[in-house]
Amino acid sequence: MATLFTAVFMAHIAFGICALTLFWFPAFTRKGSMRHRQFGVWYSNAMYGVVASAVIMASLSITIPELVKPEAFANALDPQKLRASMMRFSILLLHLALLTLVSIRYGQLVLKAKKDRTILKQPLQMLITVGLLLSGLMILKTGLATNHILMLIFGPLGIFIAVTNLIFTFKPSVKPNAWLKEHIGAYIGSGIGAYTAFISFGGRQIFETSGHLQITLWVAPGVIGTVFIFFLSRKYAN
Repeated sequence: MATLFTAVFMAHIAFGICALTLFWFPAFTRKGSMRHRQFGVWYSNAMYGVVASAVIMASLSITIPELVKPEAFANALDPQKLRASMMRFSILLLHLALLTLVSIRYGQLVLKAKKDRTILKQPLQMLITVGLLLSGLMILKTGLATNHILMLIFGPLGIFIAVTNLIFTFKPSVKPNAWLKEHIGAYIGSGIGAYTAFISFGGRQIFETSGHLQITLWVAPGVIGTVFIFFLSRKYAN
């Protein structure tokens, strides 16, 4: 089982690298062009791969943690504490997977919805969006109780994405080009989550930073992404 987990983890890394690389291509190609659409499809597919592999890893870690990391449990002084730590990480991983899934599907659906937002109200999208809202609240509550910095970052991010998506979906009327702003925001939002997760989980092993610099790296994708959303929305949604 440990071998299976490692294989899924490697696939997760591979999909993640592809997504992090492909993220920039749609942003810098002409909107509506064939290349823009193709890069967007590739990026979406890579992110779906990230989501699927994350769900598998989290599910294995929650249901059979001893088989996923047998060496860690064999050497653990407190197996119960290790199990609880894996549970918290897995729950956060599931939240990130849901955040990514909601953002990507929403970004795709608003392209189809445009003036008719009925498609955004389909049961599956409503289910995962409300699920993200509840997940964000739970993650935030746990983060506040445990002072877990990553939960304090991703909990509010999930809440924000879910609430803004629901507001657009059920708002009585919207501007003609509002769908474009939503599309840009959803895809850049998914990129913010991907880059923040990379820096938080994998990047800290690479950059070996701590203290204020580490927190700056965690926050940077959100700041940069927000600036991108603002300028691209002004450029294309008018």
